Amino acid sequence: MRRSPLGLLLFSLIAVYVLWGSTGPAIRVAVMTLPPWYLAGIRFLIAGAVLWGFVRYRRVPLPKPSEWRGATIVGVALLVLGNGLFAWALQYMPSNVGIVYLALGPVFMAIFAYVLEGERLTAMGATGLLLGFAGLLYLLTPSGIEQTSLLPTLAVIFSAVTWGLGSILQRRYGGRDLVQGSAMQMLVAGVILIVLAALTGQRMTAASLTPHALVALGYLIVFGSIIGYSCYLWLMRNVSTTLASTYAYVNPVVAIAVSAWLLREHVAVHTLIAAAVIVSGVALMMLAPKPQVARMEQLRAA
Repeated sequence: MRRSPLGLLLFSLIAVYVLWGSTGPAIRVAVMTLPPWYLAGIRFLIAGAVLWGFVRYRRVPLPKPSEWRGATIVGVALLVLGNGLFAWALQYMPSNVGIVYLALGPVFMAIFAYVLEGERLTAMGATGLLLGFAGLLYLLTPSGIEQTSLLPTLAVIFSAVTWGLGSILQRRYGGRDLVQGSAMQMLVAGVILIVLAALTGQRMTAASLTPHALVALGYLIVFGSIIGYSCYLWLMRNVSTTLASTYAYVNPVVAIAVSAWLLREHVAVHTLIAAAVIVSGVALMMLAPKPQVARMEQLRAA
């Protein structure tokens, strides 16, 4: 892991903490009138085109076919199944509840890191993982669940699963240039989401383009995708997974505060309890010391 410039590290962390924490409420505003998969598709196509133009200006070598294949795999996991499903689910639930579910991303990230890369959890990390699932179960109990139908609930949970998977796959398929890789993932995901929206009968009309929806869309393009997503990919490639994943216990706090302030969403006590349990679990996982996973390989090489 190479040493990262302190200024860029702090900027990236703050961007992922604050900007991503506020994207949930922004998506909630946008999907009040915009079809969710058109919203996500337009968002990623525009952001991806801007980043693609930037890397062409920098004269970055064009990507190889293998890089496009990797960008497709990661883009589908993170942006289509992760963000696209999340946007669809926010039609039917408050943004503060949706972001609490999404905070489980690092829990699933730890599971996929173990399955795909052999990263083991310490006792402290395993305790954190169990706490994360305990918070999820509390949200799903009759005494804790919001008045949300089953399908959107399953969709947002699945989006957390695919976000965790995509974050681990990003290590393998990141490509040679970070910004170009980000642009490729967005362009691929944007096309898929637009096609998906058309095939499922979603319709964009002039009435969908309300001032609030356009402002929310612009915010998501600039701050959620171009800045926030690029910062996240930079963190995943330049700092430890532990540090990069700390967004998961800051985003719910930001999202709950923003949604209560701007959207006047009611924050139920059980949502706060579930958020506290999940955030505590993720924090334990992030703070747990990492076992020596490379020791066996060193012994074999000796």
